[in-house]
Amino acid sequence: MKSRLFILLFLIPYFGFSQNFTMESKDTLNGKPVHKIAFSGYVNTIYNYDFVGTDSKYPALNIVSIPVGNVLKEPTTNFVIFQTRMRFKSEHQTKIGTVKVYVEGDFINSADAFRIRHALISLRKWDFGQTWSNFSDEDAWPNVTDYDGPPTAIWARPTMIRYNAFQGKYSSLSFSVEGPSLEYQAHHSIDTILSTAYQDIPDFTARYRFEKGGNHFQVAGVFRSIKYKNILDSSFAYRPGYGVSASAGIGVFKNDRIHLQATYGVGISRYLVGFEGYSWDAVPTGNGNIELVPAMGGFIGYDHYWDKAMRFSSTVAFAYINIKNEVLSQYPGDFMTGYWAVINFYYHPIDDLDFAIEYVTAGREDALNQTGTGGRLQFLVQYAF
Repeated sequence: MKSRLFILLFLIPYFGFSQNFTMESKDTLNGKPVHKIAFSGYVNTIYNYDFVGTDSKYPALNIVSIPVGNVLKEPTTNFVIFQTRMRFKSEHQTKIGTVKVYVEGDFINSADAFRIRHALISLRKWDFGQTWSNFSDEDAWPNVTDYDGPPTAIWARPTMIRYNAFQGKYSSLSFSVEGPSLEYQAHHSIDTILSTAYQDIPDFTARYRFEKGGNHFQVAGVFRSIKYKNILDSSFAYRPGYGVSASAGIGVFKNDRIHLQATYGVGISRYLVGFEGYSWDAVPTGNGNIELVPAMGGFIGYDHYWDKAMRFSSTVAFAYINIKNEVLSQYPGDFMTGYWAVINFYYHPIDDLDFAIEYVTAGREDALNQTGTGGRLQFLVQYAF
């Protein structure tokens, strides 16, 4: 049986199957199939016109990459398919409980190659692997085609060990330890004795969630310890960082929905959409120490269905972000504040097929009060299988 399962899974990418292809083994345990396997995904293609030309091949308008001041704008047109995804999930009945496996990937990288987004093993109250941070709330995101979505949305997918302490009828509580990332950059013009260091303390998170009647409210927190190195004596030091976030999804007028999130913290830029990878968790102070950078912001979004059959819908959303970097305030281009907004129209003619047109805009101001704006008009076609 196992060999036949392996052969069929190997052939899935090469042959057509029905929607959300599912396969179950004939042998059972506790009245359930010992193995249950499903394969699904979608093909996503977006055609966009970028009015500035910033990071145009990336399937999102990244607020950080918008140039400020008097710069040359070079509009571009791009066709991208990077968001196409494939998912594999399975359930296995064992003597110690049900083992659940989930793997998902897309093609968002410079080589257009498949990359892993989620790879998770769940057993009883435990989760092991890579998935959304326990600090995040993916259900709070509005329905947009832009890949990043609103800044300050918490979109990190670290490798973790999570303990789901309890799952009640309406509420749940979970804790996790998550893999740390190096988000500190040396600035030798400010301090020549500091260096980056390998991080050896995981991030710690806690999350409480309440759900009832299609609505949810969530509050979450993260505690971090950012390690850095003195290159003169090879000594190490740590600075604590933290973040708190509150989010909600509220149903209104039968099918419409309001999305809300507010976030504040210091040293948490690695968790924020569009800011990961910019090394803005911490900066040198010039006296042999580092300072964790405060970040705050939030977003509000509204999903509206135009008809009872839910074939036509629109979303509007607005976000604000402030990364208050006082240490590097003399550097042109250093991010300080910004906004992001979107409006779209979706057409859902049949199950699993979507067409959408969307306009997204963003603006930012740097530490020297220079401003810049960007915008994209994009058209989406997506079919799920």
